[in-house]
Amino acid sequence: MRKAYLASPLGFSHELSGYLERVKARLREVGLEVTDPWEQSYAAELEAARHVTGHDARHRMLRDLAGVIGSANERLIREADILFAVLDGAEVDSGTASEVGFAAGLGKVCYGLRTDWRNSGDLPGLPLNLQVLHFIEWSGGSLFRRIEDIMIEQTSGDSL
Repeated sequence: MRKAYLASPLGFSHELSGYLERVKARLREVGLEVTDPWEQSYAAELEAARHVTGHDARHRMLRDLAGVIGSANERLIREADILFAVLDGAEVDSGTASEVGFAAGLGKVCYGLRTDWRNSGDLPGLPLNLQVLHFIEWSGGSLFRRIEDIMIEQTSGDSL
C-alpha cells in the first residue's frame, strides 16, 4: 500500500475536522495509507509554553517547538510515497504550499484538492497560485475539484 502525506491547514480549526475526515476516507478508498501530520500531538508542549513566564523564554520555547514540528513533518514527507494537499481558501495555506514544493523537489508525485469554486490564481482562469499548480502538474500529479473525483494512479498506471 502506498503512503500519502496529507498536507492541509484543516487541523487549525475543530470545525474543519469533518472535512478532513472525508478527505482521509476518500484517500483510503482509493487504496492509500494516509499520514496526517495533525495526528501528531504537541498539546502538552504547547500547554507548557503557555505557562512560561517571560516573553523571551516563551518565545524561545515556542521557536524550539516549531523546529521539532517542522522536522517531524519533513520526516513524514520523506517517508511518504506521494503528497496530497488540500488547497481550499482565498489563498493556499503557506505551510501547505511549502510542503507541496518540498515534496515535488524530492521527486514525489503531488496531488491537490481545491473544492473552493473561487479562482485564486495569479492569472485569470487559474484555480490557485501558479507555482503550486506548476509543482503539482510537473510532479506528475493533478488537481481535483471534488472529493469524490479523487483517483490516484499507481506507478504502473493502474488506478488504485
